[in-house]
This record gives sequence, C-alpha cells and structure tokens, in this order.
Amino acid sequence: MNRRSAESLIMGVVNITPDSFSDGGDFLDPGRAVARIEQLFDEGADIVDLGAESSRPGAQAVDLEEEWRRLKPILERLSQIPLPTRAWISLDTYKADVMVRALDYRVQIINDIKGEADAKTLQLIANKGLTYLAMHMHRDPQAMQITPLDGPEALRAVDAFYRQTHARLKSFGFCDERIWLDPGIGFGKTDRANLWLFKQALQLVPHYEIVLGISRKSFMGRILEIDDPRDRDPASKMLELSGLFAGVRAIRTHDVRRLKKLLNLLQDCP
Repeated sequence: MNRRSAESLIMGVVNITPDSFSDGGDFLDPGRAVARIEQLFDEGADIVDLGAESSRPGAQAVDLEEEWRRLKPILERLSQIPLPTRAWISLDTYKADVMVRALDYRVQIINDIKGEADAKTLQLIANKGLTYLAMHMHRDPQAMQITPLDGPEALRAVDAFYRQTHARLKSFGFCDERIWLDPGIGFGKTDRANLWLFKQALQLVPHYEIVLGISRKSFMGRILEIDDPRDRDPASKMLELSGLFAGVRAIRTHDVRRLKKLLNLLQDCP
C-alpha cells in the first residue's frame, strides 16, 4: 500500500486531568477547557485532542464514570458553539463505553492509546465514519517503564503492531485514510528505542497514516538535561519539523502556534 500524499495536520492537546505531566490541572473547568480549545484552533490547529485520563508513566487509572464526568460538559459545549470549518475534535480514551457515548457528540477521531478496541466498538466507529487512531503502548502506564522495550525489540514490536492493526481495522471497513497509527514514543520504551522508533516512523510514512506525539516528552528531558517540560518546546519543534519534512499525517503537540509557523514556511517548498 502506498499512502496518498496529504498535508500534515496539527493536533493540539487539551488534558482535562489533574495529573498530566505538562498541563495537568489547567483545564478541569469546562469553561477554561473550551476557551483553550478555541485558542488552539485560532493558533492553527486542525485537530484538538481531548483526554480526561493521564497516561504519563506511573499515572493511576481513572474509572469510567469519572472520565465521562470530566468530558461530557465540554463535549456538550462544543456541540453548541461555532468552530472553524476544518476543525476536528479527537477523543483520547481507551474505554469502549466512553468511545460509544462520545459518538453522539462532535467527535471525528477516536485516539486509543492501547489500540485494541473490541470488535463491536470498532464496527460502530467505522459505521459512523470516524477515524481511529491506534497507538502502540508497552504494558500500561503503571508498569510500562519498569521493563521498557529497547531499540531492536521495540522496532519489531511496533512494526508488528502496524501490520496487525491495519489489517484488523480494514476488516471492519475502515479505509486507509481513516486508519491512523502512532508508534507510542515514550510509552514503555527506552530513550534509545524512542529515537529509533521516530526514525522508523518517518521511513514508513509512504505506507501508513503516521501520527507522532513527541511534544515535551521526558526522554528529551533526560537526553538533553531539560527538567521543565515547557522548556522542551524548542527540542520538540526540531523533531516535529522532521515529521513535517517526511509528511506524517499529523503531529500531536502542546505548542501549536510555533508548529503552525514552521508548517506555513514549508507550504510552497518544492
């Protein structure tokens, strides 16, 4: 399969959580969350990804009803306000019940960090015409960094995940353009593996709709000795720029404004 040529999209991030590593606690209030979503679209985001459960290493699981309690008022408000024509809302959840409830709202993408939704849920998502973004995660947030995958084994695991997930989603009726795959950089991998997976992702852009999320990740902090996540934005932009050069389908970032500037500069690049 050769992926069609398409402009890379920018996916902004809004975490409706008290404990996310970068913006935890900032947007628990629905009004502030919606204002932030509108700001990200104004800054140039094509997609805003909403998550109500932290997936950082060591994060504790959130039960279904608490996750939905955080999300529902925001989804309700988004259904009542005008958004840019091309604006998409992505929902970051691995719980089938949350995915199904969200189908009644303005959601175009399901971002599943475990990439393993059950058959019934996948069929519903496919029938609704949504895009399914499947991420590779080694184990779960509580244990993924205890025995992380190293370089060679990480490459093999993610390559198998791409092939198997793509074939599975095709069987439920998803077209190639609605199957997005994320290598899960930072999710149960060593620092070396994260860099190798980044390179592998760029090489596989002709074959899959690849999404990259490397913004402010802790592996950059360790390698480059940058403790504050917000101070990692310049390093993040250099990796994200490489993704733009390669033509990844989307880049998930906290810093939309600066990434949009880079993307604009590339628009007429021969």
